[in-house]
Amino acid sequence: MPELPEVQAAKVLVGSRCLGGVIVKALVANDSKVIDGVTPAALQKALLGKKILETHRKGKHLWLQLDSPPYPSFQFGMSGAVVVKGVKGLQYKSSKVDDTEEFPSKYWKVHLKLDTGVEVAFTDKRRFARVRLLDDPAKEPPISELGLDAYLELPSAKDFTEALKTKKGAIKALLLDQSFLAGIGNWVGDEVLYQSKIHPEQSANSLKDEECTRLHTAIRVVLDKAVSVHADSEKFPRSWIFHHRWDRKPGKIRGNQIETVTVGGRTSAYVPNIQKYSGRELKGARRKAAIAHDIPHDETDTDENVDPAVGEVAADKEMKTQPKHSRGRPPKHKVDNVVNSTPSAVSSAGAKKRGRPSKQKPTSSEGKVDTEEIGTESLSEPKRRGRPPKVKTDTQTKVLTKEGEKTSEDDDSGVEDAGEAPNKLAGAGTPKRRDRPPKSKPEAAEEVEIIKKIKLGLSDEGSASPKRGRGRPPKTKSDPEAKLADTKNGHVEVLTQVAENAVPTLTPKKRGRPSKTKAPS
Repeated sequence: MPELPEVQAAKVLVGSRCLGGVIVKALVANDSKVIDGVTPAALQKALLGKKILETHRKGKHLWLQLDSPPYPSFQFGMSGAVVVKGVKGLQYKSSKVDDTEEFPSKYWKVHLKLDTGVEVAFTDKRRFARVRLLDDPAKEPPISELGLDAYLELPSAKDFTEALKTKKGAIKALLLDQSFLAGIGNWVGDEVLYQSKIHPEQSANSLKDEECTRLHTAIRVVLDKAVSVHADSEKFPRSWIFHHRWDRKPGKIRGNQIETVTVGGRTSAYVPNIQKYSGRELKGARRKAAIAHDIPHDETDTDENVDPAVGEVAADKEMKTQPKHSRGRPPKHKVDNVVNSTPSAVSSAGAKKRGRPSKQKPTSSEGKVDTEEIGTESLSEPKRRGRPPKVKTDTQTKVLTKEGEKTSEDDDSGVEDAGEAPNKLAGAGTPKRRDRPPKSKPEAAEEVEIIKKIKLGLSDEGSASPKRGRGRPPKTKSDPEAKLADTKNGHVEVLTQVAENAVPTLTPKKRGRPSKTKAPS
């Protein structure tokens, strides 16, 4: 990844090859992700015919000063690079571009040809770089939002220490913050922390003055050396952790194991035996790593002086070991008096059962069930849902027994006696209606007369009345039509005789549920 030393090397390369040249050809790739805030055509038009006067850098940003604004600026991102045709390009450790490829490579984003014959291209393999067109790059974002340049504007050791005391985050995340100090990236941050013997997760405001001084010195030494060799990693000192941090499983440096930890969203390489963590906020994975490497703790972290925050963490762990209740209603705990009470008291004090409560049988004063009042039939039969059946009274049972005795004695007494008993039995067994009282049943002779009149269609005055029924009433035939129908059949009969012969049944059939037998009045 290009950081301050790599961008500084690109600035030197362009300054040594392109200053004073006029852009006679400009090609811009149609990549809206990399070409930011301007169209490729507008950027191409702004570059044609312009003369390159100077190159500038701040942090990881590079821009060209032309003879007139606007100026092109380049943010290198993860794999941005400046390549000059015929000149060996800088090889990044994380992403290399083959020099044998045709110029410009397939990853090119901007290609410029100068009147001096020099061709220069800006490439980006991973497409995290940004190319912008700005009128005054130093005073416009994102360059104006950067902090002090770590190489050109590094503050004094005293000012640097005071600035660290005001920050609460991890020191590695603070070094990666470009608004605090511009130009330091992942590998430079790991290198300066390793050389100053500071753990990457150490809080910035917890650093001692001597640790802050060591960090300030390491930043100055590492950047000076990297810039002096034009970011050529092969010329970096072999004692640097830079040469051992790139593998997925880092090895050892001077016999000490290299570990990795994620800080500020980036993977940081460090040596636990050298970069020891100190501080009261040592928790979780940090504490395990410290114990594994025999890192001494603070003297205040003893059993007598326990940090309240640590005590709360321990209490939380003890709570987590206890079994958790399942979801839903929590179980009810039995009360002491309920446990020691009688079984009836325990059942009444227990949890309520769902559904309809069971009916309790009526008890007498002695506590026994009154089976005489309930009857033997109710004990043997299963309970019905809904309205309970009505219990027969004593008077009804007596009538039933008397009628039964009469029928057994008078089997040969006649039709009338045998027919009355069932009617009485039926009347006695039927329950009374709640609303209207039962209508009195007419005599048999009167009922026959009424049925005859209904069949004949005659009213009380003797006039013919239409028979009422459901739906539309049938049409009545006139006298000449009736006589004609009788003569065709060869039978002339009187309507009254037909009606008398057509009365075999006493009651007409009705649709629906049969009517209940009425008790005699």
